[in-house]
Amino acid sequence: MAMEKIDKVLISGVLLDNEQAIRQFFFEECKPIFQYIIRKVYKYQIEEDELISEFYLYLKANDWHALRQFEFRSSLKTWISSVAVPFFTKKRAELMINESSEHLITEQITDGYPLFEKDMKNLLNGLKFDRYRYVIQALILEDRDPKKVAAEMGITVNNLYAIKCRALQHLKKIIEKEDGYMP
Repeated sequence: MAMEKIDKVLISGVLLDNEQAIRQFFFEECKPIFQYIIRKVYKYQIEEDELISEFYLYLKANDWHALRQFEFRSSLKTWISSVAVPFFTKKRAELMINESSEHLITEQITDGYPLFEKDMKNLLNGLKFDRYRYVIQALILEDRDPKKVAAEMGITVNNLYAIKCRALQHLKKIIEKEDGYMP
């Protein structure tokens, strides 16, 4: 019974947009579930922050409609699992459809510039996540519409920009390493 009371206080805080409650919910309560999802659903490297962002936006939509469905009939962690795993399994299936049609076109962009082509391929290949490569390719090299890219990837525009930011930070580290930059 004590756990139910703790869960109710936490959920009430989240519904009131209390920053501390939101942090505890997403970064503590959901953390083991996100780690499970990364291992079992995605089976490739994806950042936990990306999952947190997507799940936050999903639960927050329509004044926390999905979260308001929690009726305290089970533990909060059980409920989170029952919502998050199917949500991310569906997102992964959508990504697989999109990934099958994705392709990098650095050859078209760098055509006629062999050194630039080699440098671009090396830099893009140095990015540790395929999604980073795709976002850099689509938004920067191809200058595509962010709304369309986000729709293709099955994510929100906000999450797309978060991925772009992390990708650029990673790219900067690669360039600094290649240039022998020492912080």
